[in-house]
Amino acid sequence: MSIMLPEPARTWLRPLGDGGDTALVCFPHAGGSAGVFGSWKSHMPEHLALLGVQYPGRADRGDEPMSGQLQSLAQQIAMALQWARFPYVLLGHSMGALLAYETCLSLADLGLGHPEQLIVSASPPPDQAPARSRSDVSSRVLTLPGPDEGDREARLHFAQLVEADLRLLRDYEPTGRRVQVPLTCLYNTDDPDMSAQDAEQWRAFTTADFRTQELPGGHFSSVEDPQAVGEMLRRRLSPQG
Repeated sequence: MSIMLPEPARTWLRPLGDGGDTALVCFPHAGGSAGVFGSWKSHMPEHLALLGVQYPGRADRGDEPMSGQLQSLAQQIAMALQWARFPYVLLGHSMGALLAYETCLSLADLGLGHPEQLIVSASPPPDQAPARSRSDVSSRVLTLPGPDEGDREARLHFAQLVEADLRLLRDYEPTGRRVQVPLTCLYNTDDPDMSAQDAEQWRAFTTADFRTQELPGGHFSSVEDPQAVGEMLRRRLSPQG
């Protein structure tokens, strides 16, 4: 499938690789841009095309003001997704997991359809995320993947992005509502901030089928080394079900 999107959608959704007749729409972590999923292309099942969500304030949207409210940002992404004339799955990593969840709710509220599935990765459930984001902020910034240490200007901009995104999380006020699509929660074996018990608590946020999936590595392993994610997607999103 060749991804064809009109201009309003292209502002938010960036094609990262062609595939079949279903799109995987990927939401990056705090400080991240759509490009962090660029390495996923060669690991995706053949029936999936890859789209990355580009938040304002980064990459080629660097001159745009960053959003000040997570639900408002999710609503804008939902509006862009109304132009998707093909089935799609939402996948969000870390902060992106909460945005994908809120986008799913906004799609339903606006009557704009819904994804085939919602996949959340490396994030505590919505009712716990704001409190956890308030703790140990400095260490979280230091462990996020970003520009090389030698590029001071880029690192400064990256730190500003991260702080703005963490502010979104700290100010986030979840409603506790449930999505009406199948939900899968991914967690990593060596992620100190996410356990199997945390993953299981996402069950309360869907009215449909729920599963958890353990993957190897730390908090960012799924983004930086997507082989295990690709294998999981082949099993979970195969056309045969």
